[in-house]
Amino acid sequence: MNQPSIEDLTRIRDELREEIREAHGALKDLRREVKDARELVPLLVDELFMAEVKKQVDQLGTATKEAMDAATKRVFDKFDELGQYVMGEDRASRRKGKVPLPDLFKARAVLDAAHRERER
Repeated sequence: MNQPSIEDLTRIRDELREEIREAHGALKDLRREVKDARELVPLLVDELFMAEVKKQVDQLGTATKEAMDAATKRVFDKFDELGQYVMGEDRASRRKGKVPLPDLFKARAVLDAAHRERER
């Protein structure tokens, strides 16, 4: 087996030192990148968290508005129904033969007037 010469060993040593220097530089760069990433990750997480919260709050706002609009419509519909009933315009009551409230009030007024007339 042939032994390498001193010059070959010196050259190999110098090449290895250069590669080690490059590896140290790469390791230093990598550590700096890891440090930067560790500083950025919380900021990115906060940003993503806030974006998700905003999205869900917007969805909740939309759902709440829709629910409020539907509830308001139901209340108005009930008041309209009640108004029709009071004014004698309720079709269901008419079909059942019920006397409309305005007619009942008029009849009561006529009876009261007749009663007052008799008492005189």
